[in-house]
Amino acid sequence: MRKRVGKIGRAGVICLSCLMFSGCGGPSEEKIAQAQEAYAQLAEIHNEVVEAHKEIQDASLDKGLQALAEKVDKVDDFALNEMKDEDIDFLIDTMNTIKQSYEEYLVKIDEIKASEEAAVLIPISLTLVNSTEQTFSQIILHPQNSTSQKIDVLQGAFSFEPKQSLTGLVVNKDVNATPWILELENLEGTSYTIELSVKDFDENGEVLELIVDTETGEILFQE
Repeated sequence: MRKRVGKIGRAGVICLSCLMFSGCGGPSEEKIAQAQEAYAQLAEIHNEVVEAHKEIQDASLDKGLQALAEKVDKVDDFALNEMKDEDIDFLIDTMNTIKQSYEEYLVKIDEIKASEEAAVLIPISLTLVNSTEQTFSQIILHPQNSTSQKIDVLQGAFSFEPKQSLTGLVVNKDVNATPWILELENLEGTSYTIELSVKDFDENGEVLELIVDTETGEILFQE
């Protein structure tokens, strides 16, 4: 985990005793109670953001969160027993504004976390066994949602003949277990497309045996 900048990144949890709420005389007890409640809510959301922020690697929010933490520090400097009711009202509004900003940051953090988790890829090694009587001149692998990531397995250097095996193939399993597509073309120019159900694959590796469906003539995997 990288070193974070700003007080919120270093730890920054708020103790409810930080703001000086006690005192005799001065503002009304009702106003002090309102300020106490506003501060308690601010402390709760601040601490929630601190913990959530630790769960992401993206540093783009650090500067803004540091600025919010500094505003919280300024709130800590007030002594309610020395303030008037109208001044406490202004302080409460300020704390509520900071709280709203923290709530917006929580939404952003959740979005970033989801994006980071989605980007995690688990490589799964494949062995392809040709149990058909056909020779394949082209084998292409790619995720179902991206033809731009096509992998030319044979690279035009050789063909995949009956009873041969291909090792070292890799597909990546994302958070949604997006299927992969295997495209085959034999020497006669006949093409086949097979969907790979990555979600059912063993992460330690899979052996896929190609066979011919005797009824349809399609290529499929031996189950």
